[in-house]
Amino acid sequence: MFGKRGKKRKAGSAGGLTLLMEGTSVQGELVAEGDIRIDGNVSGRITCRATLIIGSEGYVEGEITAQNMRVSGKLKGNADVSGELRLESSASIDGDLTVAALDVEDGAKLNGRVYMKQDGMVEERLREQEKEAEPQLSGMKSL
Repeated sequence: MFGKRGKKRKAGSAGGLTLLMEGTSVQGELVAEGDIRIDGNVSGRITCRATLIIGSEGYVEGEITAQNMRVSGKLKGNADVSGELRLESSASIDGDLTVAALDVEDGAKLNGRVYMKQDGMVEERLREQEKEAEPQLSGMKSL
């Protein structure tokens, strides 16, 4: 846009940008190759192969898988971020996070667990938790 003539502006990702503006509500599954910015409400599963941004007015309830993520709004659910997750000061998270890198500003609220991806350690820890839960489940009587 403000570059030299003849040069094309490069987008942040190959798939473009998906915007869900304030006042918009979506229920179901959202899948995008490019960036997503949410300033409305989403209830369901989100898969973003680029950067997912939950704006300060945004609210997401569901499971998220993203390359990178930035949160200023609210998330109720779990997120698996293969790159960096940034929680800004107005962020409110109620769920578990699995991330490769985490940046948290003062004031951000997180009610849940954080798992750091390190050479398969996350998967190993999740398997351990499943094994710990098995005896409790097998000891339950059926009705």
